[in-house]
Amino acid sequence: MERQSSELGLSLDETRELVDDWLVHLRGMGKSDGTLIAYRRGATQYLTFCAEHGHDEPIRRRVLSAWLAYLRDEKRMQGYTARSRLTAVRQFAKWLLDEGEIDFNPFTDMSQPAVDEKLVEPLTPEQIKAMLKACETTKGATPERVYVDARDMALVHVLAETGMRAGEVLALKVDDVRSREASPFLVVQRSKNRRGRTVPISAQCAERLNRYARARRRRGHADSHEFWLAARGGPLQYAGLYDALTKRADAAGIPGWHPHRMRHTAAHRWLAAGGSEGGLMSVAGWQSPQMLMRYTRAQAAARAAEEAKRLNLGEL
Repeated sequence: MERQSSELGLSLDETRELVDDWLVHLRGMGKSDGTLIAYRRGATQYLTFCAEHGHDEPIRRRVLSAWLAYLRDEKRMQGYTARSRLTAVRQFAKWLLDEGEIDFNPFTDMSQPAVDEKLVEPLTPEQIKAMLKACETTKGATPERVYVDARDMALVHVLAETGMRAGEVLALKVDDVRSREASPFLVVQRSKNRRGRTVPISAQCAERLNRYARARRRRGHADSHEFWLAARGGPLQYAGLYDALTKRADAAGIPGWHPHRMRHTAAHRWLAAGGSEGGLMSVAGWQSPQMLMRYTRAQAAARAAEEAKRLNLGEL
């Protein structure tokens, strides 16, 4: 049973004032920028809901339950997103308890929102080729167009082959791209799970990375430590990558494209080619087999059918 509000002790205004202190604490704990953004968003959205719906004491179980129902029924928020928002609020409440701002945390055992597992279909080989073709430079193109085409083609190839997260790709520094090695690879300095790793790449991928690097030098960006740059200089941001490659996908006639679909594509291609699950987990930076299943489930039956043909177990 939830305790009475007098024991919880924090008004809405008081709670709002503590959000920034909590974020300072998280920054001091070494949390990533992505985590800070996600946690700020979750806490802020919850407190905004409280203000708009007249809940003057936000650290109450029934209020949080009402917010989760609101996210599901009114905002039509997907389960994974709702879970992320709930995690932020629960972590905030935990910090409030640790700091003595409240004497009881009613959110400790709140159930996670249900998740409907969506099947994300990987791109077909024909779609990948069409996207790469959409990056080809036409005759008479401007130097800026030549540069952008070389960059986007390299991006498409890296994402489709390696399955790296878009954020990991964008974070690459010049020294992280070892495309001239006998066995070329990329270095992920820090991933979502805070662990670095190396990601092998093919000679074909290395060639496209080198072509982009030459175009980059011709544009006068040789001194920049950031590997991926916008057309007018400066680091390429996620919004820039999203916009640029969405245009390529549209030109290739691919509906429903988004950067994370490339991660599903790379995972499927690895297993379909006979790669091991352990190898894929290492390359993709996954620690949990559940993540592997999530990213490869859409084409599991098709891969099983192909494997059955190779095994030829019908010869008895």
